[in-house]
Amino acid sequence: MGKIENLTEAQEANLPTFRDEWLKIGLSTTPVDRDISTAAVEELYEAAGEAKPMVIHLDSPAQCIMAINLFRKLEGEATEAVQLGVQLRGQLGDQLRDQLWDQLWVQLRGQLRGQLRGQLRYQLRDQLGGHLDSINTYIWGGQDAPWIAFYEFGRSIGVKYENSDHFDAYINYAKTSGWLYAYKGLAFVSDRPELIMKDDQGRLHGEDGPAIRFRDGYSVFAFNGVRIDERFVMERKTIDPSEALAIQDVDVRTAACACIGWARMLDKLDHKIIDSDPNPDHGDLLEVALPGLPNPGRYLKATCPRNGPFMEGVPNETQTVIGAHAWRHGENPNTYQFPTERT
Repeated sequence: MGKIENLTEAQEANLPTFRDEWLKIGLSTTPVDRDISTAAVEELYEAAGEAKPMVIHLDSPAQCIMAINLFRKLEGEATEAVQLGVQLRGQLGDQLRDQLWDQLWVQLRGQLRGQLRGQLRYQLRDQLGGHLDSINTYIWGGQDAPWIAFYEFGRSIGVKYENSDHFDAYINYAKTSGWLYAYKGLAFVSDRPELIMKDDQGRLHGEDGPAIRFRDGYSVFAFNGVRIDERFVMERKTIDPSEALAIQDVDVRTAACACIGWARMLDKLDHKIIDSDPNPDHGDLLEVALPGLPNPGRYLKATCPRNGPFMEGVPNETQTVIGAHAWRHGENPNTYQFPTERT
């Protein structure tokens, strides 16, 4: 079969529903049913031509890594990994064009792989890697939704794949389980998170607690989609703002500053007012020098009726408060007017 050049109207109309179904799978916080999950693991091993393993269920990926390190220590050598995910990815052909890629993969990836899975994986590496052997997994359960949904939708519109039984087993696993660390004869399966918090842009974001939390307490703290030290969240009202300014990574430093609150941070930053509106809710346009950046940035400091005070970056060519608000709403600053009622 050749590449699919265009979707039909019916196929394109079904994309949002299909995407949302997989997004729900990827963001599920329902506890894993261990009997159902065990059956899914056995089916996945069988599809890969492997013998049924002993399946060990644990509460988080962190517990899985600790258990694997313990097994390795007891055995005195690393067990050979069964890289089922790598095998399967190599079996699926590239038969879909950019239209489906943009509308399905990119949207799911932004919600799941780039945030949920990525931030958790990096934290596991950073927090556990210094004390335990770093262990990769190739099977992320529901958080594999971006690429599974991409190929499953392709199959639903007529794309043919080899080893369809293997793909079906992978889909079933993703719908029933969390992260899988797969070895010959032994499989470690993590439960799903019990909590996933996001902001209105779909980024991992915890205002007063973790953005991801597992049932054993293992957590990831993130603000505006950036992983930060939990102290900036849990002690945000008392922590010294200079600690945020000392962070070397610009993205992490910016997120920590936003978490602490720009009103507190401005006391520590060189800044000046570029423009100010008579209505305090409309706020001020500020130019702020952030350590580590070559040039000052411009920010709108205003008040949201729903969420309270905020400070948001705007293009550096912005000259007025109303221009900053117009940019936020995607409108022309020459014609933009403040709403009479704000919600």
